[in-house]
Amino acid sequence: ATSWRVHHSGIRYSSRAKRGEAKATGQRLSERACASTEPNRASLSSTMNVELDGRDYGCEFHHVQMYVDRLQSLEVYKAIENKLNELAHKGSFDPFSGGMRFLGAEALPARVKEGRDIWKELCKCEDKVTVLDEADFVPHGQDIVEQLIIGLGWRVTAEYTGKATRSVLVTSQDAKGVKMVVTARLDGASDADSEAYDHFDYKHFERCIKSHNGHQAVGVLGFDLPEEGAFEATVARYQKLHPSLLLGTHVYEDTRNVQNGDGTTRTIVLGTMKVLEALAYYKTDKNGGEVDQGTVLRFVHREGSFGSKEGFGNPQGVLPGLEDVPALFDGTSIPAYADHWVSNVTDRHSFLSTLQDVLGFTPKVDFNAGVVAAGRAKIESTVTGNNTAKIKATCDSEEILKDQSQIYLPINNALSDVGHVHFFLKEVGQGVQHLASRVKDLVSFIERVNNYRKITGRGFSFLRIPRSYYGILVVEDLASALEGDSDRAEKIMLAAVSAGFCTVAGVVDLEVTDEVIRPALVASGVTLTPTEEDAVIETIKRSRYINLYKLLSDHLSEETYLKVITNMVLVDLQGQDVLFQIFTCNILQREAGSEAPFLEFIQRVCSEKRLPDGSCAPIKPGCGGFGIRNFLALFLSMEVSKAMADVEAAVVAGDSDAEARARGRVELFTSQLEESNPILTAIADAMNLEGDALEELKSLREANSTDADLIARLEKVAKEQGDLKLKGNAELQSLSERYSNLMEQYS
Repeated sequence: ATSWRVHHSGIRYSSRAKRGEAKATGQRLSERACASTEPNRASLSSTMNVELDGRDYGCEFHHVQMYVDRLQSLEVYKAIENKLNELAHKGSFDPFSGGMRFLGAEALPARVKEGRDIWKELCKCEDKVTVLDEADFVPHGQDIVEQLIIGLGWRVTAEYTGKATRSVLVTSQDAKGVKMVVTARLDGASDADSEAYDHFDYKHFERCIKSHNGHQAVGVLGFDLPEEGAFEATVARYQKLHPSLLLGTHVYEDTRNVQNGDGTTRTIVLGTMKVLEALAYYKTDKNGGEVDQGTVLRFVHREGSFGSKEGFGNPQGVLPGLEDVPALFDGTSIPAYADHWVSNVTDRHSFLSTLQDVLGFTPKVDFNAGVVAAGRAKIESTVTGNNTAKIKATCDSEEILKDQSQIYLPINNALSDVGHVHFFLKEVGQGVQHLASRVKDLVSFIERVNNYRKITGRGFSFLRIPRSYYGILVVEDLASALEGDSDRAEKIMLAAVSAGFCTVAGVVDLEVTDEVIRPALVASGVTLTPTEEDAVIETIKRSRYINLYKLLSDHLSEETYLKVITNMVLVDLQGQDVLFQIFTCNILQREAGSEAPFLEFIQRVCSEKRLPDGSCAPIKPGCGGFGIRNFLALFLSMEVSKAMADVEAAVVAGDSDAEARARGRVELFTSQLEESNPILTAIADAMNLEGDALEELKSLREANSTDADLIARLEKVAKEQGDLKLKGNAELQSLSERYSNLMEQYS
């Protein structure tokens, strides 16, 4: 019998680089020194007979790679992780304990203060972890790895150190979840120092940073092509339709050299990973246009040992060269899963066309010209994605949460010479605007982030959402509680403002109670029956979240509504599905005020539906949609945040004119959001009713229904609601134009 003995493990590597690119060394890599061998050439001929239909195979989210100025040592990151673990063992200072037990809201402020005191004590005996004051926290100048570790409870789970670059892999506690590779140049490194692994080569770091005008950036969006033949088909599509975008293909093999009983040796292959890299965007028209060098789409196909486990359970299955780093999660980390990745580009139709040519992606949602606007700033956006033939169909909400087979890629371009998207493109260039990840419980997730920032002075802060987004108190609502008596309603409104729990704009104090409201009602001089008094008090308290209540009614408790507002979570509804969203302040930002990417976290609450036979209907991929209400709220909030920063800068500089202009912009942006809300509600309602009608029509036709009357009624509903949606879009465009003109005076 033949005997086998493992001598060593290694990676065998081959490459077919684009002409003009540095070729791979073909060196055999091993954990120990070994003789070099000839590379294993990948057979990826451009003459492959492949049907160019992107719907033939699946595509999944895999990883992202960021390029940053510097990384701290692994010892520093692990020291921070260890102190966080010690803190968690001392007690619960977030919505979770080690056993994920929820703390009442009233307990949190005291626990956060206690947690900060304990954190200070823990850090006294660790010189690698300094104590920072939360009051001094600013989003710029942060280390993204440190932010992920502290703010989200994620961990460094793998590392690569080469000749010119160093990278770390940061993940949540679920190895199938989000995988972020962060790469920096090593001090003293030369661009002549080539890496054994092309995806860590300095030339990619340099190209990305240079193309983003020197800014740190999300440089790579990585996708998994799990099906046999999908990788080769994708290469063939690029070679045939977009050859100028191709950077190269690379093949890595996990091999073992074994010795037979007769003394001969042979190599066995335990796993293979193929890597295709292509530039994402054209600078000009796609037909022979100039290629943008900044952002890369990376496609991987993993087999054997490279595909046996996910994430930090198999770091070389994320990217070959990454070596496992032990990591202990403290029990407060919430897993997150990729949901959508957003690009800012000069011409979204060009990128849409490329994705359709190569992957068969098709548009899912369009936000057309003029619909998304803030003052003079206007953009348009399209959400594209893969088709559903290969997307998992399940009734299990937990499975949908974790599923990575539905790809959504929203793409924005500017329509004006002002606003975030315009200045992002001007300052940073085309690139990734933000990365969105799904979590199971967004409100608690954000509460954790906020509390850990208060405790440690590190982590993330979030975009400021105007309170008017959630709701304000208006005379009309008070009158409705008083059977239409507007005279009494106006007196109560004035009394509420005089009492100090309501602003002139109608924003009611989140902490207001019945005991605070009743004296104001007495002071108003209005006579109320007990029933009317209760109705007025309820109206005043509900006004704090009335816009959300109109969407969700009693599906959420008052306590949950208030947590949503406190943590500045955006909420939208599509049919019976709910979408919760929040956006961090900029990441990878060197200086305040400069354009940079950010992160988004969402929770999709999918409704449970039944088929005619009583069985569970599969949950619709991307349930909850992308919410035009939240899209506009995000755009407006970004402009409000910039205007607020301008106010603060003007105050510091003592420039009263600049301060007045900035305050004027804040007021106009906030007013535009308030006026947009009822129009957005009407559009959302029409979209939901139209969608329900179209979905029912589809089911009837698939069942070959002969109920002509029902089909006619549904077609009528779909057309009526579609017309209402278009009417709402026109009203929104008109409103946007009006505010664009008003904004001129504050330019």
